[in-house]
Amino acid sequence: MLRLWDLATDQQIGSPLTGHTDAVHGLATATLDGRPVAVSAGNDKSARVWDLTTGRQIGSPFTAHAAIVRGVTTTRLHGRPAAVTGGFDGAVRVWDLATGEQLAEPFTGHEYMVTKVATAELDGRTVVVSSGSLGKIRLSDLATGEQLGEPFTAHKDTVSTLATTMLQGRPVAVTGGHYDGTVRVWDLATRQPIGEPWTGHERGLDGVAFATLDGRPVALTAGVDRTVRLWDLSTGKQLHVFTGHTDFVWSVDITMLDGRPVAVTGSSDGTLRTWDLRFGLEAEELAAGHRRTVLAVTTAVVDGNPVVVAGGDDHSVRLWGLASGRPFGQPLMGHDGPVRALATTIVGDRAVAVTGSDDRTVRLWDLAAGRELGAPLTGHTAPVCSVATASPAGQPLIVTAGADKTVRVWNPATGEQIGAPGVSHRRWVRAVDTAVIDGTPVSVAGSFHGAIRVRELATNRQIHTSSPGRHGPPVQQLATTVVGGQPVVLTTSEDWRREEDVPVRLWEVTTGRHLGRLPAVNVQVLTAASVHGHPVAVTASGPMVEIWDLTTRRRIGSRLHFPDAVTAVAVDEAGHIVVGFRSGLAVFTAPGAVLREAGEFTDAGGVAPVARRRRARG
Repeated sequence: MLRLWDLATDQQIGSPLTGHTDAVHGLATATLDGRPVAVSAGNDKSARVWDLTTGRQIGSPFTAHAAIVRGVTTTRLHGRPAAVTGGFDGAVRVWDLATGEQLAEPFTGHEYMVTKVATAELDGRTVVVSSGSLGKIRLSDLATGEQLGEPFTAHKDTVSTLATTMLQGRPVAVTGGHYDGTVRVWDLATRQPIGEPWTGHERGLDGVAFATLDGRPVALTAGVDRTVRLWDLSTGKQLHVFTGHTDFVWSVDITMLDGRPVAVTGSSDGTLRTWDLRFGLEAEELAAGHRRTVLAVTTAVVDGNPVVVAGGDDHSVRLWGLASGRPFGQPLMGHDGPVRALATTIVGDRAVAVTGSDDRTVRLWDLAAGRELGAPLTGHTAPVCSVATASPAGQPLIVTAGADKTVRVWNPATGEQIGAPGVSHRRWVRAVDTAVIDGTPVSVAGSFHGAIRVRELATNRQIHTSSPGRHGPPVQQLATTVVGGQPVVLTTSEDWRREEDVPVRLWEVTTGRHLGRLPAVNVQVLTAASVHGHPVAVTASGPMVEIWDLTTRRRIGSRLHFPDAVTAVAVDEAGHIVVGFRSGLAVFTAPGAVLREAGEFTDAGGVAPVARRRRARG
């Protein structure tokens, strides 16, 4: 079946288009008598034309092929809209879209199946470019079916990707090998390759599309290595790799959405994803080596300047100005392992970052002075997984949770632990946050065992009241906020028994009562806050971020899509949403979700050259 989707809302339009009796592998669009139509090709040996406005099939199927039909494109012949199809019977056929009649005898010559077809303008006439399973490319005159010249070998085996475009005034074909994983560009007039093969895909590729970005011709390829890659068409230089799909990427196209060029990709992971192509050009300009993963982000105010604080797997802590996007001071170095946990507080009159690392230490940093504050806090015997802060009665406290199954409370002024380590968890503690129950500051921690424990901050003793207790699946992420005057905790879980729908659950901290779920699935990153007095949550799944109204439990705006899997999120009371997506950071404002002039920052101190406001969906 075929499905139509609204790119702006991510919603399906109408019902699926049904008629094929087997898988659909080829698809093209055209305009017929002023109506948008689609032409589909399937394993049922047929091609079909669909009215996209009504969702109805136009006329009878094209059934002349004697085998599976995979290749399809649309063109015009003698002023009439036409479709060109290629089948596993080795034939290329041309069809009148309006009547369904064949306009010429089938083009033959391929020794075996035809995998892809495309058209191009060459020497004043329209030609059909077709590829076969033995790596051969043939050119045929669309009007007469005459083969033009000898076929040439594009790849040693099956050509799985074929598309045509213009490059420096010349018609070219871009091909991809199913097994060799290379991309090649061919001058159709001379049948000679242009430049060297493009390498980068680890395995074969199955889709290619073209665009012009800032005056530069680019190509986008989709591969079975789960990546989408952006290339400079003139030089063959790889500009960027978009990751996020979890299975083979079979198809790619390029369109405009809200005035910006976006790619749309389809994958065996069952998803369609959209990608901002301009990011690929900007990321290509970043300084070499600025590709470290961002593992934790938060915000702070340093000497009146709002800043973003980020920790990464390069063992560093780095700051950027929230308004300018420029580095704020020097990187803070000292940890001997990835910085996975991060929070900020005020100690005395100084803005302080608190970091936890795989090196088992907790460190405090004077953000204004750009130096470590005192000696590391030691005691954890395994990586520190989560850090939170609170200031009951003006006294700053730090709560840490680790893979050693403990929850610890620290006085940052003295570096001493408060009370004994909390050891009620039977497995490592993944997440911790703070809340207030009836005026008593508490910590709320979730473990891999699935338990959620509430402890009094002043003593680090577990409160023997109705706590959420057994959550069930291992707690992956945890965040607290206030909804309707009551403290609540939100939790996410690891995939449990291969469930695909892993929810975000809401619990009342005071009573432990389960309040329901957010309709977000497979969430790997979670945070919550009160924004202008309104409780919101921000969730991330792969490269997608969603903002939620916790009062209504409905999504605010549309999903935000990023070029890489999102690794960290933070939100402050002013509504700034900081998103770490492996290769950098982005700052949005809620609920309008407008990308600030701060733009994107790199994890290793460089700044992507973004000095303009940009809209983002949501």
